[in-house]
Amino acid sequence: MKRYLLVFLCLLGSSALAATEFKIITLQHRFANDLLPVISPMVGAEGTATGIRNQLILRASPERIREIEATIQQLDTARVNRRITVNTNNNSQLQRSRTDLSGKVKVGRVTIGNDKYAAPNSANINIERSSSRTQHNSSQFLNVLDGERAFIRVGHSIPFTQDWVVITSRYIQTGSTTDWRDVSTGFAVRPRTIGNQVELEITPRIAKRNGLGYIDFEELSTTVRVSLGEWVDIGSTMQNRDDVSRKILGVSNSSSHQNSSLVIKVD
Repeated sequence: MKRYLLVFLCLLGSSALAATEFKIITLQHRFANDLLPVISPMVGAEGTATGIRNQLILRASPERIREIEATIQQLDTARVNRRITVNTNNNSQLQRSRTDLSGKVKVGRVTIGNDKYAAPNSANINIERSSSRTQHNSSQFLNVLDGERAFIRVGHSIPFTQDWVVITSRYIQTGSTTDWRDVSTGFAVRPRTIGNQVELEITPRIAKRNGLGYIDFEELSTTVRVSLGEWVDIGSTMQNRDDVSRKILGVSNSSSHQNSSLVIKVD
């Protein structure tokens, strides 16, 4: 019985292999690692996709191979410079309150007070409240090679405080970041052109002020696909996803509130 079962499993495995074909595709303009994130999900459960330098090594059904070849024709194109337009809108609100107490109280023969003009046994309470709101709009342009990353800075340099240490230790195994003093926050954006559309990979990033080091939160990356020249609201997309992006885009406490909106387009 065991022998028949073994033979059946071998035949089943052979039929599965027979249903797939093996193919090596040499890329003309891209490296295999550039296309594997797109190609790997296309081979199916029985297929495999690996790459060496500019060669893709595929095993998949003939139908899937044809679909992959059609996709590669769209992706394996000469890389061009892409222009990224970034519009930011920073709104901040600050509230201040101040309470003063003055007066004069007589205790026995001693008079205690902080206002020499106040009447005896009197007290004055003065409460002042003020609020201010500022708005700053800006535009910037970045040129980046298709498939490479560009850094979009959001806000100004900020201290690398303990809460940043906690956040980085939660997502990234690194100990060298705790000595950072001032950092810039923002998003690394990688455009990949697919026909008339562009696939945008967006990753939260913090970077040293001197530009000599940075941390990308790869685990928190997201990908959106838009048409060339179409505006996409990165702020809304990322702010609803994770605490790192929310911290980059807005800071609030009991006395102040800051919020940044961020929209970009790729041409």
